[in-house]
Amino acid sequence: MIRIFLPGILLKVESDSPSICLKPLGTFLFNKELIPTEITFQFIYDITDHIEKAPMKTVLKGEPFEGVDIPYRWEILKSSEAVGIYVDYFEDFQIQELICHVDFGKKIIYTRIVPQRENLTIDPLLEPLGSMLMVILAHFQNDVLIHASGIMDQGKGRLFTAVSGTGKSTMAELWQRSGADIINDDRLWLHHWQGQWYFFNTPMPYYAQRPAMAPLHEIFLLRQSIQNELKRMSGIEAAMRFMANAIQHYFDKRMTEQHLERIFDIARAVPIYDCGFRPDKKIVEEIRGLNELSSSD
Repeated sequence: MIRIFLPGILLKVESDSPSICLKPLGTFLFNKELIPTEITFQFIYDITDHIEKAPMKTVLKGEPFEGVDIPYRWEILKSSEAVGIYVDYFEDFQIQELICHVDFGKKIIYTRIVPQRENLTIDPLLEPLGSMLMVILAHFQNDVLIHASGIMDQGKGRLFTAVSGTGKSTMAELWQRSGADIINDDRLWLHHWQGQWYFFNTPMPYYAQRPAMAPLHEIFLLRQSIQNELKRMSGIEAAMRFMANAIQHYFDKRMTEQHLERIFDIARAVPIYDCGFRPDKKIVEEIRGLNELSSSD
């Protein structure tokens, strides 16, 4: 059995088929908890020769389109008792398709694979199943996943979020050169614990990173600019711009309302700044200066 610790969640992963070898790659360092486990799921893999989606119904789907060449298509499924994930792989040398059922009542995740060959070696959170599953589990726990980089600097946890290519990784590199610790520069899991929001890194599909976390003290909404600009935001505008970069696979009104409540809770609890920046270390100094100004008030 493989144990994978996510924020507040433990996945106990095993295979019911001798044809599946579970080999942690991006997940192998996530074998110890950073905070106490609140929910435990049994996560079981098995082999099948065909997939039947019924009685579940497709409620959301995604597939390649012009400019985005992903090697699979996916669907989120729903029944009265469970949420499902279906993936049809176009070119994978091991897997034709898979279906995953998440039963929240029984705390069981059951994934069946139609294989391309006799023996498979897979990471327990293989793509895109792992990423989609984490979004579903985060929502179940009233958490948020977001495209963002996060750093810990002089006791301050700072999150930088933006659309792809706007500067999340660049900002993380600037802070790292200035002595900060990088939690992650791509995807973060926001979890409320002991009366405060924290951000955590997550298992990544193509590289391994030790689990890390930091308290969420400030949020910066990045945009490229010819000069550095920092402006405190508030209200609906701050919340909506922050939410725009959250990872969302929500398919009904109730899920969307719950997600909005979490976003507004974060926006009320954590200062949010509009941050236009040039890619040099001066922006680091200016952001650090925000805390000096706060301390002097």
